[in-house]
Amino acid sequence: MGELWKRLTERQKKIFPWLAAILMVGAGILLLQPTAQPELASLPRQQPVEVPVSSVEESLKRELAEILNAMLGAKRCSVFLTMDSGSKLTLAYSVTEEERTSPEGLKERRLTSAPVILRNDGERKEAPLVIEELEPQVRGVLVVVDEEPSAELRLAVAQAVATALQLPMYRIEVAFKK
Repeated sequence: MGELWKRLTERQKKIFPWLAAILMVGAGILLLQPTAQPELASLPRQQPVEVPVSSVEESLKRELAEILNAMLGAKRCSVFLTMDSGSKLTLAYSVTEEERTSPEGLKERRLTSAPVILRNDGERKEAPLVIEELEPQVRGVLVVVDEEPSAELRLAVAQAVATALQLPMYRIEVAFKK
């Protein structure tokens, strides 16, 4: 710093303290500036979204048929499911509220909402923030088996379905083709 000061002219040496003072005042103004606090209206809110039943129902049917066919030894059964309702996703929404007053004294209020989006830079994907996900409930199951009717087989298939889907036995019906 000493060599730098020696290289300055007399005029530059007179300006230097003024520049330092202006720099300090600017930094003080930036530090003392009030920060904007988020309003309560801009906090995320929840909104349920319906998801089609068919995709969940089809995957459950396929998995249950695979389990039962593995248990029976070949492709000897068909599965029919009845679902209560579709899946429900509860997404987070960011809600912004603006209030304006016109010169005439009229108040205008505007609400805008948008889903909260999460970004995964590694995979370059965006997805909404899911707060809660409710799967559809299975109302009943019908299994049609291509075998000779027997009470033992009917009980084994019904117990397998009850265990796989966590259903009571009265919601499961096992029928035979022959």
